[in-house]
Amino acid sequence: MTAACALARSLSAETLRQHGLRDQADAHRAARCAELWAAEQRRRHDAAALDRYADTQETSR
Repeated sequence: MTAACALARSLSAETLRQHGLRDQADAHRAARCAELWAAEQRRRHDAAALDRYADTQETSR
């Protein structure tokens, strides 16, 4: 694998796939690291929010 910056290394396979990239090195070569890192952070935030919501639904039963 080609070297990639820290931002690109933090990207999940799901985020890469959603943006049509095969791997972290592709994101780095395309100079889209910051853009995709922001998308990754939104994805993680949304996933955490869904988990918190599910937990509140479970505890309210």
